[in-house]
Amino acid sequence: MQDQLFYYALQLTENREDAMDLVQETSYKALKHQNRLHNNDHIRAWLYTILKNTYINYLRSSHHKQLLHDTDELNNYMTQPENEWQDLPDEQMMKKELYDIIHLLSKAYETPILMFLTGHSYKEIAKKMQIPIGTVKSRIHLGKKQLRKVYSA
Repeated sequence: MQDQLFYYALQLTENREDAMDLVQETSYKALKHQNRLHNNDHIRAWLYTILKNTYINYLRSSHHKQLLHDTDELNNYMTQPENEWQDLPDEQMMKKELYDIIHLLSKAYETPILMFLTGHSYKEIAKKMQIPIGTVKSRIHLGKKQLRKVYSA
């Protein structure tokens, strides 16, 4: 049933990797709670229900909301007209790699760096994150340092 679940998950998420994660999470939950299924005739409906509920819970989670917010900020940055080089494929690839690496940082560094890259001032970042401006500067500096380590490796 993995293929059928995958296609349903793909319809929900519209993203191949997210759909694969959703099917994996559904399989884990089904195996973990298989003793709750009393009639194997209904396994298909049971699995689809687990998948749908898992997806709904993900949409309600704060992680999903933060991811949408970060994606919106990144999209705003990438569509700004002053980024004339964005049409060059090599530059696009480098930019994507950079943002993929930024997303690997802890939230303490990731959020201020993304906000800084999208044009927010230190003061705006401090206000939005409700932390002192010195902490914002420090986190951006330390986050950049971690990024340099990854790029130099």
